[in-house]
Amino acid sequence: MYSHGFHMAQVQTVEQATQLALDLVRKYYSFAFPISARRENSRWIVDLDISYFKPSYMRVKILAESGALEDFKVTLGPLL
Repeated sequence: MYSHGFHMAQVQTVEQATQLALDLVRKYYSFAFPISARRENSRWIVDLDISYFKPSYMRVKILAESGALEDFKVTLGPLL
C-alpha cells in the first residue's frame, strides 16, 4: 500500500509521548518542561510547563494508536 505524507507510529511508552509533545511545543515556545504524562484509554495526555514570566501550561493529547496530535490547549494561570 502506498502512503502519502508523514507516517506516524504507535506511541507505546510515556517517554515517546513526552518527546512528541515536547517536539510540538518547542516549535512555538522556547521554554518547555514536562510535568506529567499519562495514558487514558486510547490517548496520551502530556502536561508541560511553558512559563517564562507568567504561569502558563500546555496540555497535549496524542492518539496512542497513530501518534497523531488530537488536541492541545494552553492555560494561563494554574493548570486545571
